[in-house]
Amino acid sequence: MCGCNDFLDIDTPKDQLDSDKVFLHDNTAEAALANIYASVRNTGFLSGYLSGMGVLLGCYADELEATTAKAVEHRYFYEGIISSNNNAVNYLWSQTYKQIYAINNLIEGVEKSTGITSEMKKKLVGEALVLRGILHFYMTQTYGSVPYITGTDYNDNKKIAKIAVNQVMEKVEDDLVRAETLLPQQYPTNERVRINQAVAQAFLARIYLYQEKWEMAAQYADKLILNGDYKLEDPEMLFLKESKSAIWQFKPANTGGNAPEADTYIFNAVPAPEIQLSEFLLNSFETGDKRKEKWVKFIGDDKQACAFKYKQKGFTASSLEYSIIIRLEEMYLIAAEAAAESNDWQGCATLLNTIRSRAGLPEITISGETNWTEAVLKERRVELFCEFGHRFYDLKRRKRWDLIRDAKPNWKMYSEVLPLPENELSLNPNLLPQNPGY
Repeated sequence: MCGCNDFLDIDTPKDQLDSDKVFLHDNTAEAALANIYASVRNTGFLSGYLSGMGVLLGCYADELEATTAKAVEHRYFYEGIISSNNNAVNYLWSQTYKQIYAINNLIEGVEKSTGITSEMKKKLVGEALVLRGILHFYMTQTYGSVPYITGTDYNDNKKIAKIAVNQVMEKVEDDLVRAETLLPQQYPTNERVRINQAVAQAFLARIYLYQEKWEMAAQYADKLILNGDYKLEDPEMLFLKESKSAIWQFKPANTGGNAPEADTYIFNAVPAPEIQLSEFLLNSFETGDKRKEKWVKFIGDDKQACAFKYKQKGFTASSLEYSIIIRLEEMYLIAAEAAAESNDWQGCATLLNTIRSRAGLPEITISGETNWTEAVLKERRVELFCEFGHRFYDLKRRKRWDLIRDAKPNWKMYSEVLPLPENELSLNPNLLPQNPGY
């Protein structure tokens, strides 16, 4: 028996990470974080593929039409056929919480490590906190009340209860505020593909907007607007990897690879195989809008159209386009909305006109009698279409479902949140009750 010690010392499985080794040095810890970035890039809310929220929520609202007759997830979203057993509903939930688990594992490992330098610890934990906050933000805005998970204990996590949306948002805010103090102003690399302090500040601006903390939303949006590292790009140049508008991007996995959004949205012959831009979105552009000229591509005699923000399908000699996750234009739109909510009509108009001017559009005026909400929502619509569900989330937080009545005549108010996955409710009764209507 005593001779079997070596035999019983089982190595870590090849598909798992040995925490003691991973968090022993700066380089190995950074590699673990890179793996999390890759997972968030490839699957879940921020994926640029058909399974990402750009497509799913674009179909769910009024940006996209599903053109395929196949029984696929984006078709279900387009038709509003969503149930607690829907594959996308289940996959999105499970994949996101797997990513959150990996993030929490990294935070715990880094904080306990004696081999990682103090400066590297701050950067790694800061980046991880932003990722954790962002993922919970999307979870609560999509599913409503959800658990906010900060640990890795399986026994605790399998019975954790969901909390109200406002509580989730407060915890998101806490994570991002803490991250802001830990992160450096500089990006960890020469590209904008890792999270720095500005990324935390940009998401804080969005979080404060969604919480209706107008003064804080404006304050944080201004941090980016006044930051000389970022500049509004012409629509033709905005989605190139060198974009000065980009605050945070995803770098393709392979050398010469480009943003997957091009393969997802572009089609070159009619009928469109999977999705096309809806006539409701196309009709929302004003005459002369450079964004329609540069970001919309018409194909065939029927004038079917695809999103053309990203233009490079497949590989090129070197990568030309990275997926932009958050950008400077959104900060102007956040600041404009916050200004209007503070009765600063001139400030709202100035910010909106800055965005409109670079799109080749005339200036507009905003006053207390003007429905400024319509102006802001319209500008957000044509600026941010097909980017991670902005249209859906804007209609939801503004309670303006009336604006999609023509596109979605059978829309139900309970559809503003997805159902909780049935299998998750069976595994953890503390997630009950199911969202109303499902």
